[in-house]
Amino acid sequence: MRIPILLGLACLPPLAGWAADVAPMDVKLGLWETTVTSQMSGMPSIPAEALAKLTPEQRAKMEAGMQGRGGGSSRTTTAKHCVTKETLNGPLAFVNDKDQNCKRTVVSSTGAKQDIHMECTSGGIQTSSDLHVEKVDREAIKGSMVTSTGGSGRGISVKMEFYSKWLAEDCGDVGSKKN
Repeated sequence: MRIPILLGLACLPPLAGWAADVAPMDVKLGLWETTVTSQMSGMPSIPAEALAKLTPEQRAKMEAGMQGRGGGSSRTTTAKHCVTKETLNGPLAFVNDKDQNCKRTVVSSTGAKQDIHMECTSGGIQTSSDLHVEKVDREAIKGSMVTSTGGSGRGISVKMEFYSKWLAEDCGDVGSKKN
């Protein structure tokens, strides 16, 4: 399970017409900005045997890289997206959707609020997600997603909250690039 997949998913809420049985969000078309705050827990630790094989410099670098991951610390990212009529009415797209087997269940869907449950399998890893999206007004939406991943004896839980705001009618050259 790759966290960028989750973040990519969480950054898509303005494109909320995700399946044939999902009512598209009643929001403005154009350039949107989404801020996602995520918190991960259950990140597997590095086995002591593997750490013992590293030089002190490699070990320090590895431990510094892992610090803050899975310990409950928050991470915030911001991305801009162009929302068109086609994307609003299109299917939910994962970054590597063709590599996953996903089942999406619409729990509830209106032009103002949506709840979707997803179960995915990729490389023997099971992922379960519950996504809640709520329209604040035609220029803002907010929501949350809770994802649990298990497989190979490891489990990771990610909680995300996001807020998306409309910026302009013209998207310029923005597709889905990160700031």
